[in-house]
Amino acid sequence: HLPVVENIHITKIVRLTSLFLHNNRFYYDGKIYRFITGGPSNSGLIETLSNIYLNRMEKFLIDQSSTKQNEFYGRYQNQIFFTWNQSVDELEQILKSMKSEY
Repeated sequence: HLPVVENIHITKIVRLTSLFLHNNRFYYDGKIYRFITGGPSNSGLIETLSNIYLNRMEKFLIDQSSTKQNEFYGRYQNQIFFTWNQSVDELEQILKSMKSEY
């Protein structure tokens, strides 16, 4: 049995979100455009989806670097900032893992 949020089945939430993401249009300079990926950053839904996505990514990143010394991690809106004092190969492996996971 799949979860229900405020009397709306999770399947319907996923379908409506997909509908929004695949049909998001904007008007610019006399022409209508469609977002290929993502959406407008000032959209409440896009902001919420970004926060969900980044929250999972930051947990993964913090878990990977929790044993490291002298690292800095920060986040502002939809941007993640961090320092890395280990090898470039280790960082590339973590980023590769993040890309495949998320």
